[in-house]
Amino acid sequence: MNGTRVAVSAGIASTLLATSFATAARALPVPTPPPPLPRSATATPSAPPLGPVLPYGSPIFFVLDDKVNSGTTAPGTVVHMHLRAPLVLDGTTLAPAGAPATFTVVNTSKAQTGDVDGAIQIHLDPFAIEGGKLTLPIRAYHEYLTVEMTAGQLSTRGATDEIADVFVPYHSIYHALRKGRQMVLPQGSVLRAETDATLNATDPKAPTISTPPPFVSTFDAPHADLTPAPFYTPNPIRPHPLPKGKATLPPRAPSPSPAASSPADQSTTAAPSSSPQAR
Repeated sequence: MNGTRVAVSAGIASTLLATSFATAARALPVPTPPPPLPRSATATPSAPPLGPVLPYGSPIFFVLDDKVNSGTTAPGTVVHMHLRAPLVLDGTTLAPAGAPATFTVVNTSKAQTGDVDGAIQIHLDPFAIEGGKLTLPIRAYHEYLTVEMTAGQLSTRGATDEIADVFVPYHSIYHALRKGRQMVLPQGSVLRAETDATLNATDPKAPTISTPPPFVSTFDAPHADLTPAPFYTPNPIRPHPLPKGKATLPPRAPSPSPAASSPADQSTTAAPSSSPQAR
């Protein structure tokens, strides 16, 4: 009977272990290499024509021609891309589909142990239109690119790690030292950008680009951390008045000193005269 219970327990443990391994295998994403794409622009359907004005902050989509990897791409690398759909304003094509554009990799952060994923910071270069006559400033919708996971993916990975920590020996050590994933943008990825100025093609022969005016919130005086020196010397702070004491008697006038006598007076008064004696 005990042997049967041991066999059943071992069978249940092996079944749970196999289930945990199968769940972990399904939860871990299997990277598939993207198909190689040519550097030339691909044929895309024409975009519907817009009005004569492309406002500030309008979306523009580009397709990457180069691969970007947070683990191998060095900061300062120039990445090539092309316009996905033609830029048409009021029937005037300002940039055809496949117009070249570039962005610069400002900084990269490689994946580290402890499930720290990689990241990439980019900066879009101005987009040349009208055959290079005008440059339209653009900015990336997200300049700091990171690996984003949904709540379901995070919960699945947490449950898988918890089950593996229970049934797989030394999995907790592997879990603590596990390296994160690199941020990878393969060829053919679509990058969303936004216009950083207003493009006006009311005159098809002379389109203009205007940047927005500076933002003014209120008419209050701006706050400065540095207090400027005053143009005048402020009045000194008067000290508190001294406490009044009790009234005292007025000082007495000094008495005159006795006058000094003359030498003649001193001779007469020095010694009394003696009476004459008869001889």
